[in-house]
Amino acid sequence: MNLRYPFILLIFITFAVTTHAQRIVSELETNSDMSMDSRPDSATTRKKNKVVPNDIHAWTVDETYGNMTETVVDTLQHLFMNSDLPEGKEGHYNSLGNVGSPRMSRIFMERPQMSRFFFTDPFDMFFVDTEHFRFYNTKSPFMNVSYHWNGTKETGSDHVKATYTNNAGKRVNFGGIFDYIYGQGYYNSQSTSFMNASAWASYLGDKYNFHFYYQHNFMKIAENGGIEDERYITNPEIMERDFNSNDIPTMLTSTWNRQEHDVFFYNHHYNIGFYKEEEVDSITTKQVFVPVSKIFHTVKLQNMMRNYRAYIEPSNYHTYTYLPGDSAQDRTKHFSVKNLLGLSLCEGFNKWAVFGLNAYVGYEYNKYTLPDSTQYGGFYTNTNGIIGKQNYSEHNILVGGQIIRSQGETVHYNLNAEFVVAGEDIGQLDLNGHAEVNIPLLGDTAQVALNAYIKDNNPSFYFRHYHSKHAWWDQETEKEWRQRIEGVITVPQTNTQLTVGVENIKNFCYFQNTGLPLTTSDGESIVTNNVSAQQCNSNIQVLSANLRQNFKLGILHWDNDITYQTCTNQDVLPLPTLSLYSSLYLKFTISKVLKTEIGADIHYFTKYYAPDYSPVLGMFMNQNKLKQTKIGNYPVISAHANFDLKRTRFYIQYHHANQGTGRYFWGPGYPMNPSNIRFGISWNFYD
Repeated sequence: MNLRYPFILLIFITFAVTTHAQRIVSELETNSDMSMDSRPDSATTRKKNKVVPNDIHAWTVDETYGNMTETVVDTLQHLFMNSDLPEGKEGHYNSLGNVGSPRMSRIFMERPQMSRFFFTDPFDMFFVDTEHFRFYNTKSPFMNVSYHWNGTKETGSDHVKATYTNNAGKRVNFGGIFDYIYGQGYYNSQSTSFMNASAWASYLGDKYNFHFYYQHNFMKIAENGGIEDERYITNPEIMERDFNSNDIPTMLTSTWNRQEHDVFFYNHHYNIGFYKEEEVDSITTKQVFVPVSKIFHTVKLQNMMRNYRAYIEPSNYHTYTYLPGDSAQDRTKHFSVKNLLGLSLCEGFNKWAVFGLNAYVGYEYNKYTLPDSTQYGGFYTNTNGIIGKQNYSEHNILVGGQIIRSQGETVHYNLNAEFVVAGEDIGQLDLNGHAEVNIPLLGDTAQVALNAYIKDNNPSFYFRHYHSKHAWWDQETEKEWRQRIEGVITVPQTNTQLTVGVENIKNFCYFQNTGLPLTTSDGESIVTNNVSAQQCNSNIQVLSANLRQNFKLGILHWDNDITYQTCTNQDVLPLPTLSLYSSLYLKFTISKVLKTEIGADIHYFTKYYAPDYSPVLGMFMNQNKLKQTKIGNYPVISAHANFDLKRTRFYIQYHHANQGTGRYFWGPGYPMNPSNIRFGISWNFYD
């Protein structure tokens, strides 16, 4: 890892701490959220308390139009103890176990569509896409520093994240993020080392607005291919000797997946409109700008790299070998530029403009670089020869539009359409919509929402073409056709949310382990590993129902999240029938200042053929049909104490407290972490 990152982190934190040190000391001395301001007064000098505003807002912007959507600032106490778990706050994900490691949601309706550079898809715990990147506005400088850790020097993990934002006046905001993860892992050859540095700026003027961000990611994960024998977990008593988790032999060693990303995003628009007078009170008015139309422009550049590196190649693990050499170094690169120019008719500039209209035209360029045994361009040198590289370019011209209503209190909706009219993906379409109705009910507001889409998308380039030492395909594919409709009912009075959805898929894209049987020199029968990209030409239907129901009786709280799923083709799309999360805890305040949650939670899913994992591709795949094993029917129980003291959150958690029954796996060969103590703390600083 580049040594400049720890120094950047040190400088970042040192600067922030130095800036706020005096105010923090004052707060500790006065036990208040005020800063002290010394001012002379004719004969005497007195200290005068000055209230520091801590009002902060956050929002996201959509990648196409730049529409802003309010979101929560990440300062909530509840579920803070689960925020660093690879299985997610409510246990929806299967993972490889270690912090930051690849993961996939068991809830099908939560899975995102396969992206162009799909190698980032399993890392959504760390990699933040445009739709989830937060922008801020704050009345005083704001900084949050959080730190999570667990385990020992040999097995533990550390996660440090610092976010800083500041306004220069009411309209301009800027800030930065530094995010660092290092997890040694409880099992051999499982370490993760991630670094993110991001910066953003925004300007919200009457006639001109912009949102900008840049992020650089470095990600390195050790691959172990799973443990050699699952009996180390399921039947440890029959093994020759006792093993600690990190002594269990694994299929791979000295093998890594490494990624680096540079992402640049800029959306801006110019508003055309008029000023009108608006009453502030009975004697005061102010000038308010009313936008009638706007011209918007969005540009996004991505420079992505992935490198699979294996210094030791086991003879009985891989099924096929396509490139020479005793080691593997499979490097691929992806560079993309997306440019959109559009025109909007704004919502609400008069009483007849009850919705807004957006339309745009765009151009997209994608370049891919893959290893190739017949093209020589010095991509890298292998032990037994020179492996070349081959470049592929794809172009698309697209048009799209939107009808949106975001104002008002009762009805909101947006309908979006995008068509590729020329290029590699010609004929591709994406139609999606969201509508919601807010209904006054028992002194609060209930909501009924509807989500739907129709997608006819060309599979990702890497799904159609991939070259590496142990996986190789160039194939013709059909467009993947998807239809989904989903309804959501939310009743705040009863803390109830019910979501029911159904999806129909044709030409479903998935990865399959197609390894072959092999008899080793010792006479042992094994099945080797091979990943292949496949499509299912028949229709697949998925029905999903999710109930979130929370109960409260005094200080006793019981939160529940239950998902039922059924799929018409479990061989192609395996899903657990039932997945649940339940948390029982006491919530109270000590001495009027220390907010406290003490309790335990459980997550559980029924048995199913959970996805296998391919280190060669860095993606999850269906299990080999020659050797299948069901995973699940095992509860993971954790106890915690979660606290919030003014601007500081902290917790202690005993994770996987019930370890010992011998069935704790996320997938074939990948066991859950054993019981461990976890700690975390988060500070908010203002001014």
